[in-house]
Amino acid sequence: MVLWKLNNSQLVGIIGIGGMFVGITGLIVNDKMQNNLKKTPQMRSAIHAVRFHPGAQHLLGKPIKDLKLDLSDKYSIQREENITRYKLPVKGPDGNGFYHIECVVNEDKTWRVVSSHLEIRETDKLEEEKYKDKQLLIFNEQKHGDIASYAQSLMR
Repeated sequence: MVLWKLNNSQLVGIIGIGGMFVGITGLIVNDKMQNNLKKTPQMRSAIHAVRFHPGAQHLLGKPIKDLKLDLSDKYSIQREENITRYKLPVKGPDGNGFYHIECVVNEDKTWRVVSSHLEIRETDKLEEEKYKDKQLLIFNEQKHGDIASYAQSLMR
């Protein structure tokens, strides 16, 4: 097959198939990267912390589900020198919002969650003026210690 011997409709068809292949590959890679991030012990513990936090359960209802990061939002992943912040959409039967997770990279290149908070966008449990522009502290390393231990204590 020689491309310059094809007519326009055949070329459009080839380009369309190629575009679909690239698009589907991009979606698969994005999905795999997000799943790999959420499977790390630190992120699993941070997600368990919001799912089992009594205040978050009250505002969003049970069960609380974490959604995919919106990579088109420039604030969904923010990186500085040794700090990374994630903005993870969450929802429950009574509301939705964003779960903000702040991580620090240690000198040995491992990382740990140092704080997290919940930003409510909508809830049936409170009037808007009571939650608008406010954050619910879920985890703070100085106050609660290790994220894995803290998440375990909430799950009991």
